[in-house]
Amino acid sequence: MPERFVGRLATAGVLCVALVACSGEERAEPTPTPQSTVSGSAADKAAVAQAFSSYRQALLAKDGKMVAASLTAESLEYFAAIRKLALTAPETYLRRARMSDQLAVIFLRTTVPNESIRSWSTTQLATHAVRRGQLDAAAVERLSAGTIEVSGDIGTISMKLDGKESPLSFTFYREGGRWKFRLIPLLEAAESALRARVQEQHITERRMVDESLAATLSPEDIRAAWLPVG
Repeated sequence: MPERFVGRLATAGVLCVALVACSGEERAEPTPTPQSTVSGSAADKAAVAQAFSSYRQALLAKDGKMVAASLTAESLEYFAAIRKLALTAPETYLRRARMSDQLAVIFLRTTVPNESIRSWSTTQLATHAVRRGQLDAAAVERLSAGTIEVSGDIGTISMKLDGKESPLSFTFYREGGRWKFRLIPLLEAAESALRARVQEQHITERRMVDESLAATLSPEDIRAAWLPVG
């Protein structure tokens, strides 16, 4: 499969795909209950900063296992949801999913052997996404930690872009005594970016997906990629 297909998907925003529950309904997002509304201790803030640094370095190094270990359980569920779609969703069903999910499923079907899709763990799926560029290191390379706030088991870092304040923030949850990155907000933001591009170009969502695929895949590959592999 052409490597430029991976790059095209990343450019289209697939590195930040939104989670679609396999039932066709949106999965409710778990929200840890803050222990207080007061900013966390210096130790907690330092731990959240270290969690971001570890995630960033793992992504820059394309260390998929470390990236997967840095993600919340909810974030890892995204990869399981995409795998189930890859295994079971025919084109008519998949076309009803979000654009980014459609492209993520095609990415999986065209870059991973069918047997591996069936057998891989969520960690292996996340590792593959990192190594093939679906979770793009360039997305975090220019970022650094700004203000850090901690309330109970939720930590939030205001991101700096090239050393300057930005509207972007990263959220971390404390799970099993470790601070882990919640990927979901970035996935949702990327879907919004895709929708904005559709509006700017005055095209349909279907055309957006089809043009992204046609840019790098042959008609035969595209037809095959719309078929479930389960």
